[in-house]
Amino acid sequence: MTKGIILSGGYGTRLRPLSCSIPKSLMPVVNKPVIERQIMLLKAAGVNEIVLAVSVMSDVVKHYFGDGKRLNIKIHYTNEKYPMGTAGAIRLAQEYLKDDNFFMLNGDVIMDFKFSDMLKHHQKCGGIGTIASRVVEDPSRYGVLIVDDQTHQLHKFLEKEEYHPPAGKIKPMPINAGVYILEPDIFSYIQPKKKVSIEREVFPHVADDGKLFNYSISGIWKDIGKPLDLLEANILLMTDIIDSLEGEVKNLIDDSVNIDPTTNIHSPCTIGKNVIIRKNCTIGPNVIIGDDVYIDENTKINDSMIYNESYISKNVSINNAIISDNCLIEKNVQLTGTDENLIILASFVKVNKDVKLLSKNNQSISYCHHEVVKESVN
Repeated sequence: MTKGIILSGGYGTRLRPLSCSIPKSLMPVVNKPVIERQIMLLKAAGVNEIVLAVSVMSDVVKHYFGDGKRLNIKIHYTNEKYPMGTAGAIRLAQEYLKDDNFFMLNGDVIMDFKFSDMLKHHQKCGGIGTIASRVVEDPSRYGVLIVDDQTHQLHKFLEKEEYHPPAGKIKPMPINAGVYILEPDIFSYIQPKKKVSIEREVFPHVADDGKLFNYSISGIWKDIGKPLDLLEANILLMTDIIDSLEGEVKNLIDDSVNIDPTTNIHSPCTIGKNVIIRKNCTIGPNVIIGDDVYIDENTKINDSMIYNESYISKNVSINNAIISDNCLIEKNVQLTGTDENLIILASFVKVNKDVKLLSKNNQSISYCHHEVVKESVN
């Protein structure tokens, strides 16, 4: 029986200030934490026991998932007292994983493909490890894979700084998608009680031994390394979910919402539980609203995320923004980002009335948790 481990202990440095109060692994993707969506993909492949490798804000992650009963899956935890690297993290979980092959996932990626198909491919290849790959137009941000298209054998695993495109011209290449299937033999390649990177120090040796293989995936795939990535991932997955539904569903709106009939919803939008939206608002397109959010009249929101329990007052304009949980936006506020540079409010931020935050073309505007925004920025 295949098991799984999700690496969910990172600091989320590039996601700051959002990750200062919310662990990266609990970042919402269409109103569910990113690793909850990963857990559901594992369950669909028959996995019923996983390990969450936690570190930063581990108590928050443990409180959210508990022992896994709510999701009908058994959850164990390993807690890194100091950084152990991606291979060191799975070595800490060896007692849970030593008896069978297992999935290993980076906890900052959204995707939608059948893990069961990848498992069949892994078993057919007969190696120690299989890496899911995805061809991207610009591989410079990722680890690049050099593979044999006929045998699926992976010859080289190059970290992003090691890959130099021929003649300096960037071309589409398969990159590491952050999903692996590993046999217990992998532990013989990992030194105990030491910080070890599976990508830099383990996979190259497994590849040299001819026991590392590639599995090419299709469908959506996106990491959430930065705030803009997080917003784009939400919109991408929301659109994919809506497209997969039968009928003419255009939005994901919970039955418990209270939306005034004079408000216009422009698809695609996701609106969570117990949301109240007053009259003459315009919501969408590309908006994800969490649970227990209040939006007062004459407010316009597009291309943005709003987390749980935030309060948006009257005559507010929000576009290209991420507003975290429990924020308070007073009346007549304008939050305007661009396609590349967002307005970002971490948890419990208050924006005073009449404030205008207008991002420049080359710089986002962000505020840390519990800040009070008193002055406009233009």
